[in-house]
Amino acid sequence: MEYYILSIRSSIDVYWLNMPHALKKKIHLALESNDLGAVVSQTKENRKVLSLLVRMAYDKDTLVGWRAIKAIGLAAEELVKTDYEFLRETVRRLLWSLTDESGGIGWAAPEILGEIVSADPERFSDIIPLIAGVYDVEEKVFRPGILYALGKIAEIRPDLVMPFKDLIRRALSEGEPLSRVFAFDLLKTLKNRLGKGDLDDLKKIIQNLQSDHSEAWVYKNDCFVSIEVGEYAHTFIS
Repeated sequence: MEYYILSIRSSIDVYWLNMPHALKKKIHLALESNDLGAVVSQTKENRKVLSLLVRMAYDKDTLVGWRAIKAIGLAAEELVKTDYEFLRETVRRLLWSLTDESGGIGWAAPEILGEIVSADPERFSDIIPLIAGVYDVEEKVFRPGILYALGKIAEIRPDLVMPFKDLIRRALSEGEPLSRVFAFDLLKTLKNRLGKGDLDDLKKIIQNLQSDHSEAWVYKNDCFVSIEVGEYAHTFIS
């Protein structure tokens, strides 16, 4: 897969080290209290806060980490109107962080890319194939985030995600629990656009998944919930 401008190295960690401690604490406290509005305001005043949020989003096992991801999406909705090129630069860094050449791993990069691109899918339409293409890289750890990202974008522009509908089947067939949950969410969004043949094939896979008792912890409605794959599958059959 080709990545977008690989010559640009990520400077997220540099921003993190140079960020004033008081600002880090302020943003962290706002995320702890789920005051995403305050975080967005800070990001509009100081664009480096976005890099701070990316760094905080690495820890996806915490509420603060997921709130950082959501705050990036909200901030992107504002910045895309006034600082589009800055967001493009952020996207380039995130894509770079997913490569071996970056020297690091962008653990939350797919989810963040989904949040940013969904702020204006038309202007970021060239990024959507790059996100989907990451599904085939060796690091399978990115796959749930890719499906989450496509799901976010599909909520705004399902037509731009339809070319990658086969990832739903692949994730349901071969994915781990979290990938399957996000694949179901993506299916829910695209279901009315899928043809009968696609739906019939997916129905067979979903029927087999009703006996899958594996669970995934998913961030929904500002909390983590445990979702059993089989129970989720049953809602699509009934």
